Amino acid sequence: MSKKYYFGGLIATVCAFVIMAPAQAFYIEIPQILKDAIQSLKSSVRAQEAGELQPAPPSVVPDEPVLQPIQIEQPIDKPAPEQPVSSDAVQPPANNPPMNFQPQPMQSGQPNQPGPNNQQMLKDLKRGASDVTRQLKQFETLIAKFEKKGVVVSADIKTKIEELRALITKFQSITSVEEAQDLSMDDLYSKMRDLEEERRNLEQMDNILREMKRIESSIKTFEKQVAKLAKQKMAVPMEITDNLAKVKAVIMEIKAGNMANAEDIFELVQNLDENRGQMEMLARWPQTLKEMDRQMRSLNTELKRAKTTTARLAKKDIDVSSIYTQFESAIAKLKETRDAAKSKIQENAEDAFDLAQNDFFGQMDDVMESQRIIMTMGNFGQFQTDFTRQTNQAAQQIKALKKKKIDVADLEDLLAQAKAKGAEVKVLFKAKPLDVDIVIEALNEVENLSQEFDQKVSELTGIEVDMPWEKGPQQFQQIQVSPNLDKWIPKQAQPAVSGSTGNGGGQTCNVNGVELPGAC
Repeated sequence: MSKKYYFGGLIATVCAFVIMAPAQAFYIEIPQILKDAIQSLKSSVRAQEAGELQPAPPSVVPDEPVLQPIQIEQPIDKPAPEQPVSSDAVQPPANNPPMNFQPQPMQSGQPNQPGPNNQQMLKDLKRGASDVTRQLKQFETLIAKFEKKGVVVSADIKTKIEELRALITKFQSITSVEEAQDLSMDDLYSKMRDLEEERRNLEQMDNILREMKRIESSIKTFEKQVAKLAKQKMAVPMEITDNLAKVKAVIMEIKAGNMANAEDIFELVQNLDENRGQMEMLARWPQTLKEMDRQMRSLNTELKRAKTTTARLAKKDIDVSSIYTQFESAIAKLKETRDAAKSKIQENAEDAFDLAQNDFFGQMDDVMESQRIIMTMGNFGQFQTDFTRQTNQAAQQIKALKKKKIDVADLEDLLAQAKAKGAEVKVLFKAKPLDVDIVIEALNEVENLSQEFDQKVSELTGIEVDMPWEKGPQQFQQIQVSPNLDKWIPKQAQPAVSGSTGNGGGQTCNVNGVELPGAC
């Protein structure tokens, strides 16, 4: 069965935010042409009423016609005799037009006779009303889209649509200017404003559901990768599996229309992002294990070389067997550490990585120190070449750091000590007979100074050698959350109110004006 979402009122706290509308967005609003037409028609009616209340202007036409003497026709060839003019008679002005007693036609714009302007207003009224009808059809199409997704739109919204449609039908039926006087703009404004808020509410919920779908897709990918690691018998921290379960539960609640715990999704996704670092380490454990195996093979090769050199030196009465034994024991211990880490990864990933970092890779320089001493005793000429190259590189590093205004006093002191000790080793090697113990002690000091120099450089530059699990492409992608989601999701649920229902025993919970199935 598809999920059902119930919406009835308005999400007041959410609708206050501006929503980024999709490309084909529309708004339920009164068209300007309809506003202008209604205002003009009402003004016309008021003007006519005002005109009827004013006193009639004096008429130039007398109430009774004045009888004039009958003129007797005169022959054409004889002029009419002049009439005697009495000084007492009132003469009409010479330019007065003759009186006309024919009834005058009614001027346009008079009651029941809409003139050209009023006729245009009535046409505009119908055109604006048709535009509102179009908006209602668009809204009904939007509602149908939500219902197809499983959203059950409340009957209240549909009732408001029908009420507005009935009002618009009344507007469209107007045929005279006088009828416009009864139009209620307040009612029209109120109904359209309510429907626009309902439209925003549905559009906003669509944004939330779309964002949940995207986050859910990322969570599924994350979950598959976690399952893959578990299949490889790696100990996935319980915290991560718990966070995954919580995020999925909140998403299901939101998709079901329950916003009570919706705000938790921000913290839960952030927790998963923090867990992502641990998961990256686990995902890179195979390459870490490969690196440990590679270094073990390299050490075993060096151990064989050291054994050969030790035997050769013994023939020259130079005994480095104790150094060889130390080297051999260190390699054996590294192998034990590697095996322990491989076993720990199935129980406690953190312990496994601690072993790998501190007791394996962290001990590599000390282990190789024994190898270098044996090789130096077997080939002092190579030692001199390597030592000169390394001291030159150290001098270049100091020079580069000086240019960056970094205090290199400690580095210069360590380099000076290393050079002095190297010169001392050279003298000791030339001594006859060769005091092996003193030479080995001096070589150990050179190795220690070299390690101390490298550590100081790392401290000053902040550059450290990356561990194997810190290398490679990112495998767990960050779960992105739209920056608008905190605007769409209300910060706090409104107090619950009882409502009529749809399912779940007839109970619903109203959260921010949205009717949700079930008890609050």
